[in-house]
Amino acid sequence: MKSYLAVAYKDLQIELRNRYSISTALLFTLISSTIVNFSIPTESISPTVYTGMLWAVMFFASMTGMSRAFISEEEKGTTLLLKLLTTPLSVFFGKFIYNVAFSLLINFSSAVMFQIFFDTIEVGSVLLFVLVIFSGSIGIASSSTIIGAIISRANVKGALFPILSLPILIPILMVGIESTTFSILGKNSEIILNDIALILAYSGLLVVVSSLLFEFVWRD
Repeated sequence: MKSYLAVAYKDLQIELRNRYSISTALLFTLISSTIVNFSIPTESISPTVYTGMLWAVMFFASMTGMSRAFISEEEKGTTLLLKLLTTPLSVFFGKFIYNVAFSLLINFSSAVMFQIFFDTIEVGSVLLFVLVIFSGSIGIASSSTIIGAIISRANVKGALFPILSLPILIPILMVGIESTTFSILGKNSEIILNDIALILAYSGLLVVVSSLLFEFVWRD
């Protein structure tokens, strides 16, 4: 666990020093929220449209920032140093912890911005809404770690990340949109809790499978 946190702390320090990924993702969220606000009248937006647009912004904002988790290692030439100093599992779970933290920051920022721009939408169950965003953030991070390692070796890096991530994340996006809509409407709490459990179970499966495959990708 110490080595996992050391890798995550290293990435966090680097990000806080240059703030490239965070600034890019937050700027994308702000611009997207503004465009959606200008395109759809605030008084006529429905909870379903609101939720769909929110998850679309969350997905692409996360893809914008988390795609550099391994690309930055390749660009700076620190990949070999990591291979020498630590184990593949330490690198994987360290990157995963960092991606979860990054995804939580971006997704909750997106939710806050949407609430500011679309103040006519009132969340019926705030706690369940927060839990859905929290579980969805873990789900997005669970696929992004292994995909980031794979595309870091490709020639066209940025374009491949969302293309490869979307098919894996479709179940999480579909369940997340449904449960977020129900939390806004303030009903079907049992279905929401089942959806959250499903997202976390699917995320756990992705983490287990990805951790088993990561060593082959990392050593290649």
